[in-house]
Amino acid sequence: MESSSVEDRGETWAERCPIGEESPARHKAWRRGWEYRKERGPGTPKMEVAGEMAGSSDLVSEWLEGFGAADRHFTDPEAGPLRL
Repeated sequence: MESSSVEDRGETWAERCPIGEESPARHKAWRRGWEYRKERGPGTPKMEVAGEMAGSSDLVSEWLEGFGAADRHFTDPEAGPLRL
């Protein structure tokens, strides 16, 4: 049996998240953005989705940063920033 990859164990997002554990709400919003992109695939989410998934309108930018980081990770590592 093959060992599971880092991504399978869910560690890839943590390695790329620039937000530390000292800001748990921001950290969680970033992770939610990453996971949304991982599960749903490419495509720009609606702002309503980002706001709801972030948990607070104050955390939408962190959610979008996580989404964009995952998009770059799962597509082209040379891809530019996410644009809405």
